[in-house]
Amino acid sequence: MDVRIYAEGTRLLGCVAPLSTYTVILKKLNEPGGGKKPEKKQKLLFICAFLTCIGLTFLILACAVPSPKIFYPFFVLLFYVLSVLPVFIAKRTTPGNETNPKSEFALFLTAGMVLSAFALPIVLAHAAVITWTAGILTIISNLINYGTIFGYAMRDDEPYGSMF
Repeated sequence: MDVRIYAEGTRLLGCVAPLSTYTVILKKLNEPGGGKKPEKKQKLLFICAFLTCIGLTFLILACAVPSPKIFYPFFVLLFYVLSVLPVFIAKRTTPGNETNPKSEFALFLTAGMVLSAFALPIVLAHAAVITWTAGILTIISNLINYGTIFGYAMRDDEPYGSMF
C-alpha cells in the first residue's frame, strides 16, 4: 500500500513509499529532539575533542603566561603525533590480536615517546630555559592529552579491535 504524504517542515514532501516507512519516520520526527539522538561514538568523539581542547589550552598557557614568546613547550606536540604512529603501523601489519615482536617493539617506542614528552618540560625547566610554571602547565597538558589518546585507543567498539 503506497501513501503520498505532504508534511510541512519535513523532508517527506511528495514522496511515495510504503506506509510502514512513514510510520517509522513520523515516530522518529515526533520524538523529543527530532529523533536525532547522539550515538555512543559521537559522544565519545565530543568528549575526546573537549578534553583535547582543554589540554591544548594548558599547553598554550605554558607558552604565554610565565614568560611571553618562549615556545619551547610546543615541542611536545611532536611527541603527541609521533607516539601513536608505531602502534597504528604495528596494528595494521599484525593479523588479528596476536602478540609478536613487532607489536611489542611498537609499544616500547610509544612508551619511550610518552616518557620523553613528560621529561622534556622537566629538563627544560631544570636548565632554566622555561620557568617551572611553564613546565608544570606542560605536564598537566600531557596528562590530559595522553589520557584522552589512551582512552580513545582503548575503546572496544571497532570491528577489528581497539588500538592495543
